[in-house]
Amino acid sequence: MTKATFGQLCDAIDSNVISKHPLSKIIAHRQGIKYVKNQFVSFCWSIFYASKFDCKQLYNEGLDDSHIETALKRILSDFA
Repeated sequence: MTKATFGQLCDAIDSNVISKHPLSKIIAHRQGIKYVKNQFVSFCWSIFYASKFDCKQLYNEGLDDSHIETALKRILSDFA
């Protein structure tokens, strides 16, 4: 993932999710995830979908889910 794409993903998560919802609500969502192998990974993907970032852009750049997941984990590491 290029630095520019990473920055766009960070901006989308910040402007469409983090800035629009109280931190307490985001933390409650994080803690409320059940019945999955990895709660943090599931949280990362739910935040990604909530950001409405164009995943086609990422796939067109040759990235796959593991690349996206790594970036999401880095962006959302404060919630780990």
